[in-house]
Amino acid sequence: MSWISAIPVVGDLIKGASDIIKEVVVDKDKQNEIIGNLKKIEQTVYMSELQTKTIPWVDALHKMGRQILNFLNIIAVVTLIALDVTIDQNIALLLGGPNIAYQLIKGKNK
Repeated sequence: MSWISAIPVVGDLIKGASDIIKEVVVDKDKQNEIIGNLKKIEQTVYMSELQTKTIPWVDALHKMGRQILNFLNIIAVVTLIALDVTIDQNIALLLGGPNIAYQLIKGKNK
């Protein structure tokens, strides 16, 4: 599985292209050739991703993203309560917004 399929839009695009090819192209040999080419492209992108040099602390931050957001959220709520600030709908949206954005970017069920 490559990072392409981890991105919901691009992964769905490749899967959708394969489904369309299966429906539209009648010749099975041609169909298999086109789908094979799509898989080769996906494998090439995956291999280039594996060979990409990374910065360890950036990877660690990325992997800790949800935990960092939740920790900051807890600190913000405790601070607001300590300052006797009423948490209304607008503040709740500001507090929950980063986690919602993270989930949308990360994708479903990840």
